[in-house]
Order: sequence, then C-alpha cells, then structure tokens
Amino acid sequence: MRNLTIILLYCVISASVSLTREELAAFQPRIQGYIDPNTGKEAVVYAWDSLLGYQVIRTNGIPSHQVGMFDENDEIVQRPYELQEAITELRIFSDPIMRDKPLRCMPMNFVGIATSGTLIYSWFPLTPGCLDIRKESKEFDVCSGHPSPSHHYHYNFYSPCVQIPVCGKPSPIYSVAIDGIPIYGPISEDGVQLTSQDLDECGGRVGRDGRYKYHVTADPPFFMGCFMGEIRSDSGKSVEDFVCSCPYDDSMFSSTGPPNLSRTPTVCSSSPSNGSEPMSCWDEMYLRELPYQIPYKWEHQDKEIVLIACCPQGSDCGNSCKTEDGNKLLCFQERKTVKYLTRIAKTSESGTVRAAFSVLVFSLVLGL
Repeated sequence: MRNLTIILLYCVISASVSLTREELAAFQPRIQGYIDPNTGKEAVVYAWDSLLGYQVIRTNGIPSHQVGMFDENDEIVQRPYELQEAITELRIFSDPIMRDKPLRCMPMNFVGIATSGTLIYSWFPLTPGCLDIRKESKEFDVCSGHPSPSHHYHYNFYSPCVQIPVCGKPSPIYSVAIDGIPIYGPISEDGVQLTSQDLDECGGRVGRDGRYKYHVTADPPFFMGCFMGEIRSDSGKSVEDFVCSCPYDDSMFSSTGPPNLSRTPTVCSSSPSNGSEPMSCWDEMYLRELPYQIPYKWEHQDKEIVLIACCPQGSDCGNSCKTEDGNKLLCFQERKTVKYLTRIAKTSESGTVRAAFSVLVFSLVLGL
C-alpha cells in the first residue's frame, strides 16, 4: 500500500515547485537585528530562485532568536560545545524531482534549514545504541537548540522559536529539507495539529494545493524520517555525510569522541561533471546486504504525549510560547495518545529480553 502511495505522490507533485516566492521570502531572521551573545554576531539568512533551475538558501548558522550561553568549560550547565558560525549554502531543485523509492538512510549533520536560519539535524545523538535525544537535557536552550561537536547550533526536534502555531489556523512553512521539499508547521489546513499517524513513512503528505510537504510534529520523525525527493549533487552536503547510521547501524559510534565514519561506507555519490544532476544512492541495496544487525527492535505502543503549544487566535504570545520556566499560561497545549515507537532489546539466545527504552524512531524500522 505504501509503495502505491509513493507512486501516486510522484504523479501528483512531479510538476510542482520546491519553494514558492512567499516561502522563499519566509527565510529571514526571526528577530531582526538580534545579536548572538555567544559570538557577538548577527544572524544572516535569505533565500532566492536563481532562475537557472535551482533555488538557494544561505545562512551563517547564527541563531536569530533568544539563545542560551554555550561554554564548553561550564560543567554545571552541561553544555559541552561552544557555538560558532556555520556558513551554509543549500541548493535545491526549483522543480522537485521525486524519488521512485524513499532514501531511507538519513545523512549525518544537517538535513534541512529552518526559516530562522538554524540548521536541522536528525534526532539521534552520536552515541551507540541509537538512543533518543533527551528533550529534557540541559544541553538544550529555551529554543530547544544546541551546538554539535562541530559547534554548529541546530535543532533535533521542534523549536518553539521558529514560529508560534496559532490554534486552529494552518501553519506556514517552517523549514526546507535538503531534497527541496518544504517542511510545514504542525497544524493542517483543517486547523488540526498533526502527528506522525496522519503522515506517511517519511513524515509528509499531499496538501489541498496538490503539493507534497513534510510536517514538523511533536512525535517522531519530527521533521522527516526519510527523503521523498532527489538531492542535487551540488546541494552543499558532503558526500561523506551520506552513510547509514541509526536506526540501522550504530557501529560507527563510541561512548567517547566523534563518530568514526570509516566504519560505515557511503551510500550515495554525486555527479563528478554536473552538479545539477541528482545524487546516486544505493541505500536499499546496502540495507538489504547489511552484515551488522543492531541488537534492538522497535514496536508501536500507546503513549500519551503533549502536543506542540499553540497561541489562541487573537492573543499576543510574543516571540515564543516557551520560557525558561516552561510554557506561557496563555498558550494552549493538548494531550493526545499516539502509537509511539519503543526501543526494545532483541531476545537473547537464553530467551531473556532486556529492559525497554522509549525512543523516537521512524516507522521504516518496523520493516527490518
């Protein structure tokens, strides 16, 4: 059924645009003139259509909203990496090219750029076991961001500082993925907040306008769990980033130090002569022949979660619904029971099952 859905999606949106003029204009600093206290620099982000078959999003990676202080020598706050500039230029097709099959292996480092100019990463930390990013960790600031080991400030899940959802009102664009498909906010055209159960395996769906879009949600995959669109060879992503890691393979990670990418071969290559050509990827073959089996499985289990806070229509909630002390009383947050994926250690030869760990993992894992 999902393969049929993917074919239908391809037919529906093969002639659509990646980002409209209004969506391109949305890429600008969240707070104009905001100076990041970590670097003393002002955020720079903008987007344009080259009129040559590609669109460009450029950012210096500096937060354009309230941000925490990140001092790698501060042992009390537990924020181990300093924040530095991350100049990034992403190129996407002006007219998206849909893949025949989703690209399941999410690359390392950034997988999208928010309209605020902040990079978006996958939500797996650089640790063995494919553990969940701990939202309550002190590493994250009030805007749910933090720097990577390479000192690039980013989001692993929804940030309340990019936009404030208005209760019952369709969300605008939130970010764009590296395959050129826009990532919209959590509220649908019907004014209902979406969860992963409302979306396909990659975290997207076709809207009333006939365009395929991802949606940011309060539950996995947050932004997207796989890529439905082709990625340009000159996208700005390093080919070395395209490896299969979590939730399929955690062998590159160690308890200390950065991931060792030499342990895992790349699954994509770029065109050496034409940057406008899509990358060539063979992740499906890699996963089929993968000799390593991660010792965990994931199962859907009922779990009550708190949805993304929204601002009541006609109210002034400021720049964000979130404060250092929690969400503002004015903002509304709904609770909902969803089918939540739980990480469980596979049964050993003796039949003993290890303890279960709740982890956010996208639904593709169930096919392993």
